Amino acid sequence: MSPPDQHDTFQDWITAHAGILHKVARSYCERPADREDLLQEIQLAIWHAIPAFQGGSRVSSYLYRIALNRAISWVRRESSQRRRHEKLAAEPVHVAPEPEDPRLALIYAEIRRLNKIERALILLQLDGFSYDEIATALGLTATNVGARLTRIRQKLATNLKDQ
Repeated sequence: MSPPDQHDTFQDWITAHAGILHKVARSYCERPADREDLLQEIQLAIWHAIPAFQGGSRVSSYLYRIALNRAISWVRRESSQRRRHEKLAAEPVHVAPEPEDPRLALIYAEIRRLNKIERALILLQLDGFSYDEIATALGLTATNVGARLTRIRQKLATNLKDQ
């Protein structure tokens, strides 16, 4: 693929699927600055992955897979760095940003409490992907996806009801 074609494809994908990228970043990062960092890493990964796309799946599925893989790697790396920094600082200070919508902030807070695979499952389902598409993206069976999503929805409903 020529560089101009790659550039055009990148621009089209980022513009058309910005919602997916923001949703993944918001689900894996609480702080806006961290979200911006993660978004940049996701975009870089997408840029490098464009030539490998063969059209065997929807572009949105492909981008979700890239974004989720990058987000999971980013969280691992950040938590490792955070542990090292916490050893250096007596008491790290964290100032949470004001949420735009308190209800939405509660929902995202509960999604962040889920483990990595649960977060990926619920995000893909919230974006309308079928069990088969989710299974393909995450390397699971469709039956397993369905069972896990049922438990995740129950957990989220219970936790949000208690709020």
